[in-house]
Amino acid sequence: MNRTEFEQIVPRLRPLMVKVGRDFFGDRDEAEDVAQDALVRLWNYCERLDANRNVEQLAIMVAKNVCVEKYKRRRMSHGRPPETIAAGKADQPDAAMLGRETIDRLDAAIRRLQPREQQLVRQRYVDDCSTEEIARDTGIPHPSIRSMLSTAKSKLIKILKQDETAHNT
Repeated sequence: MNRTEFEQIVPRLRPLMVKVGRDFFGDRDEAEDVAQDALVRLWNYCERLDANRNVEQLAIMVAKNVCVEKYKRRRMSHGRPPETIAAGKADQPDAAMLGRETIDRLDAAIRRLQPREQQLVRQRYVDDCSTEEIARDTGIPHPSIRSMLSTAKSKLIKILKQDETAHNT
Protein backbone atom coordinates (compact mmCIF):
# COMPACT_ATOMS: atom_id res chain seq x y z
CA MET A 1 0.00 0.00 0.00
CA ASN A 2 1.43 3.37 -0.92
CA ARG A 3 1.17 6.51 1.18
CA THR A 4 -1.61 8.00 -0.94
CA GLU A 5 -3.75 4.91 -0.44
CA PHE A 6 -3.01 5.02 3.26
CA GLU A 7 -4.03 8.68 3.50
CA GLN A 8 -7.35 7.78 1.89
CA ILE A 9 -8.21 5.20 4.55
CA VAL A 10 -7.11 7.27 7.56
CA PRO A 11 -10.61 8.78 8.00
CA ARG A 12 -11.93 5.21 8.35
CA LEU A 13 -9.17 4.12 10.74
CA ARG A 14 -8.98 7.10 13.10
CA PRO A 15 -12.43 6.64 14.73
CA LEU A 16 -11.67 2.96 15.36
CA MET A 17 -8.42 3.88 17.09
CA VAL A 18 -10.03 6.67 19.12
CA LYS A 19 -12.65 4.18 20.33
CA VAL A 20 -9.96 1.74 21.46
CA GLY A 21 -8.19 4.51 23.37
CA ARG A 22 -11.40 5.79 24.91
CA ASP A 23 -12.51 2.29 25.95
CA PHE A 24 -9.11 1.65 27.48
CA PHE A 25 -8.47 4.93 29.28
CA GLY A 26 -11.93 6.48 29.54
CA ASP A 27 -10.54 9.84 28.51
CA ARG A 28 -11.01 11.69 25.21
CA ASP A 29 -7.58 13.34 25.23
CA GLU A 30 -5.85 10.04 25.92
CA ALA A 31 -7.91 8.44 23.16
CA GLU A 32 -6.78 11.10 20.70
CA ASP A 33 -3.15 10.53 21.72
CA VAL A 34 -3.58 6.79 21.20
CA ALA A 35 -5.04 7.33 17.73
CA GLN A 36 -2.26 9.72 16.78
CA ASP A 37 0.51 7.41 17.99
CA ALA A 38 -1.08 4.41 16.28
CA LEU A 39 -1.52 6.28 12.99
CA VAL A 40 2.13 7.31 13.04
CA ARG A 41 3.15 3.69 13.52
CA LEU A 42 0.95 2.56 10.65
CA TRP A 43 2.22 5.42 8.48
CA ASN A 44 5.79 4.24 9.03
CA TYR A 45 4.74 0.72 8.11
CA CYS A 46 2.19 1.48 5.36
CA GLU A 47 4.39 0.73 2.36
CA ARG A 48 4.82 -2.81 3.65
CA LEU A 49 1.08 -3.33 4.15
CA ASP A 50 -0.78 -5.62 1.81
CA ALA A 51 -3.77 -3.76 0.36
CA ASN A 52 -5.84 -6.95 0.67
CA ARG A 53 -5.13 -7.25 4.39
CA ASN A 54 -7.79 -6.19 6.90
CA VAL A 55 -6.23 -2.83 7.71
CA GLU A 56 -9.04 -1.93 10.12
CA GLN A 57 -8.25 -4.95 12.28
CA LEU A 58 -4.55 -4.11 12.16
CA ALA A 59 -5.32 -0.51 13.16
CA ILE A 60 -7.27 -1.76 16.18
CA MET A 61 -4.42 -4.05 17.19
CA VAL A 62 -1.86 -1.25 16.86
CA ALA A 63 -4.08 1.04 18.94
CA LYS A 64 -4.38 -1.65 21.62
CA ASN A 65 -0.59 -2.03 21.65
CA VAL A 66 -0.21 1.74 22.07
CA CYS A 67 -2.68 1.66 24.99
CA VAL A 68 -0.79 -1.11 26.74
CA GLU A 69 2.54 0.66 26.23
CA LYS A 70 1.17 3.96 27.57
CA TYR A 71 -0.38 2.11 30.47
CA LYS A 72 2.94 0.41 31.30
CA ARG A 73 4.91 3.64 31.08
CA ARG A 74 2.51 5.41 33.42
CA ARG A 75 2.46 2.57 35.88
CA MET A 76 6.24 2.52 35.95
CA SER A 77 6.61 6.30 36.23
CA HIS A 78 3.87 6.90 38.79
CA GLY A 79 4.33 3.81 40.90
CA ARG A 80 0.53 3.59 41.15
CA PRO A 81 -1.54 0.43 41.06
CA PRO A 82 -2.73 -0.48 37.55
CA GLU A 83 -6.40 -0.11 38.43
CA THR A 84 -6.06 3.61 39.17
CA ILE A 85 -4.20 4.31 35.96
CA ALA A 86 -6.58 2.51 33.63
CA ALA A 87 -9.46 4.32 35.27
CA GLY A 88 -8.21 7.65 33.96
CA LYS A 89 -10.57 10.24 35.38
CA ALA A 90 -12.48 9.49 38.55
CA ASP A 91 -15.81 10.05 36.77
CA GLN A 92 -15.12 7.12 34.41
CA PRO A 93 -15.53 4.03 36.65
CA ASP A 94 -16.08 1.64 33.74
CA ALA A 95 -12.78 2.57 32.10
CA ALA A 96 -10.72 0.54 34.58
CA MET A 97 -12.79 -2.53 33.88
CA LEU A 98 -12.53 -2.04 30.10
CA GLY A 99 -8.78 -1.49 30.32
CA ARG A 100 -8.38 -4.59 32.45
CA GLU A 101 -10.46 -6.63 29.98
CA THR A 102 -8.26 -5.49 27.09
CA ILE A 103 -5.10 -6.42 28.94
CA ASP A 104 -6.59 -9.77 29.94
CA ARG A 105 -7.49 -10.51 26.30
CA LEU A 106 -3.98 -9.63 25.17
CA ASP A 107 -2.45 -11.79 27.90
CA ALA A 108 -4.70 -14.72 26.96
CA ALA A 109 -3.76 -14.34 23.29
CA ILE A 110 -0.05 -14.22 24.13
CA ARG A 111 -0.39 -17.41 26.20
CA ARG A 112 -1.68 -19.18 23.06
CA LEU A 113 1.59 -18.53 21.23
CA GLN A 114 4.51 -20.95 21.22
CA PRO A 115 6.75 -20.57 24.32
CA ARG A 116 9.60 -18.90 22.37
CA GLU A 117 7.14 -16.49 20.74
CA GLN A 118 5.66 -15.67 24.15
CA GLN A 119 9.13 -14.93 25.47
CA LEU A 120 10.02 -12.65 22.56
CA VAL A 121 6.70 -10.78 22.60
CA ARG A 122 6.94 -10.21 26.34
CA GLN A 123 10.55 -9.03 26.10
CA ARG A 124 9.75 -6.65 23.25
CA TYR A 125 6.35 -5.26 24.26
CA VAL A 126 6.11 -5.80 28.01
CA ASP A 127 9.74 -5.35 29.06
CA ASP A 128 10.27 -2.81 26.25
CA CYS A 129 13.56 -4.40 25.12
CA SER A 130 14.93 -3.50 21.70
CA THR A 131 15.35 -6.28 19.16
CA GLU A 132 19.11 -5.87 19.57
CA GLU A 133 18.83 -6.43 23.32
CA ILE A 134 16.64 -9.49 22.78
CA ALA A 135 19.16 -10.88 20.27
CA ARG A 136 21.95 -10.36 22.77
CA ASP A 137 19.95 -11.98 25.62
CA THR A 138 18.72 -14.98 23.64
CA GLY A 139 21.62 -15.57 21.26
CA ILE A 140 19.19 -15.49 18.34
CA PRO A 141 20.40 -13.38 15.38
CA HIS A 142 18.81 -9.92 15.14
CA PRO A 143 17.13 -10.56 11.74
CA SER A 144 15.60 -13.74 13.12
CA ILE A 145 14.23 -11.85 16.13
CA ARG A 146 12.53 -9.37 13.82
CA SER A 147 11.08 -12.17 11.72
CA MET A 148 9.92 -14.15 14.74
CA LEU A 149 8.27 -11.07 16.27
CA SER A 150 6.54 -10.32 13.00
CA THR A 151 5.20 -13.88 12.85
CA ALA A 152 4.11 -13.72 16.49
CA LYS A 153 2.30 -10.41 15.92
CA SER A 154 0.50 -11.89 12.92
CA LYS A 155 -0.57 -14.83 15.06
CA LEU A 156 -1.75 -12.48 17.82
CA ILE A 157 -3.82 -10.50 15.34
CA LYS A 158 -5.38 -13.72 14.07
CA ILE A 159 -6.08 -14.97 17.61
CA LEU A 160 -7.62 -11.67 18.69
CA LYS A 161 -9.69 -11.52 15.52
CA GLN A 162 -10.98 -15.06 16.12
CA ASP A 163 -11.73 -14.26 19.75
CA GLU A 164 -13.56 -11.07 18.76
CA THR A 165 -15.61 -12.96 16.18
CA ALA A 166 -16.46 -15.65 18.73
CA HIS A 167 -17.32 -12.98 21.32
CA ASN A 168 -19.68 -11.16 18.93
CA THR A 169 -21.62 -14.30 17.99
